[in-house]
Amino acid sequence: MRRIIILLLAAAMLIPLPAVSFTDSLGRTVELPETLERIVPSGNLAQLVLYSIAPERIVGWSSRLSGSAVEYFVQDVVNLPVFGTFYGRKANLNKEALMSADPDVVIDMGEIKGTREEMAAELDDLQNSIMIPVIFIEAYLDNTPEVYRTLGTLLGKEEKGEALALYAEEAISMAAEAREAIKEPVTVYYSSSEDGLEAIAEGNFHGEVIEKIGGKNIVPASFGSSSNKVSMEQLYIWDPDVILLSEEEAYEDAVSGKGVWRNLRAEEEGNVYLIPSEPYPFLDSPPATNRIIGIYWLGNLLYPDLYPVDIVEKTKEFYSLYYSHPLSDEEAAQILHLDLL
Repeated sequence: MRRIIILLLAAAMLIPLPAVSFTDSLGRTVELPETLERIVPSGNLAQLVLYSIAPERIVGWSSRLSGSAVEYFVQDVVNLPVFGTFYGRKANLNKEALMSADPDVVIDMGEIKGTREEMAAELDDLQNSIMIPVIFIEAYLDNTPEVYRTLGTLLGKEEKGEALALYAEEAISMAAEAREAIKEPVTVYYSSSEDGLEAIAEGNFHGEVIEKIGGKNIVPASFGSSSNKVSMEQLYIWDPDVILLSEEEAYEDAVSGKGVWRNLRAEEEGNVYLIPSEPYPFLDSPPATNRIIGIYWLGNLLYPDLYPVDIVEKTKEFYSLYYSHPLSDEEAAQILHLDLL
């Protein structure tokens, strides 16, 4: 009897599990398990997108969560292992650790890196070396709804994917309508550095939300400083309508009119704002799902008539949908720095 059981188990191992073919954004056709219960993101964008739709299926991160994210994310997943990423200057993928986690799929997202053919070859090489399916889903701000609908189908979570898609779709559509109506854009200076003097230039994806909502980034794409460092003289020449700062120290200096901020029109008129940053800044860092609430926040701030939303309610809805973290009115107001307005 024991011999029969062993033979039956051995035979079962030879029977292929049900699989489905998935064609990714690079045109690669990858065979995936019929049900994807264990997933791994590659990169910060994939990490946030996958967390928002299926936190319970993530078995590891590409990078360690920030201190704030640990407070806002579902506690069951905050201490998952970190496998690293396989792109960019900081590529540090630990293939052995990834393979030992035994995921059903590794999902990469973002813009195509290099040529389509080069990236496809890289992912094929990775897939062959780790013996785990690897897929790529092209993702940028405007196609966020499409990304969520694709993931909803892929993961069998159509209802959650549609809810996430609709929230993003409404924000992106509102921004498109607003841009059509704006005749004289508000000029904006944005810096995420501690001193507030390293500029985010026009066309940089870190400042995409500014242009998306109909603002005008006052720093031209051709700005010549290699580090985008801004001088006092240059800031006075630009003299923006609004100043957006990520760092509290820079904000405190700016609103108190210290140093280079003194006598700037935005400082004198009270149009210096600290960007909400819990658990991630609303404009970038990383440039991921956090930018969706950024559209509502910045649009409502600069053009309240064109973005007639209750920003507290929109923030509560976003945190519940995208972070699985309900907020009270008071918590939302604190995140939005409403006490500073």
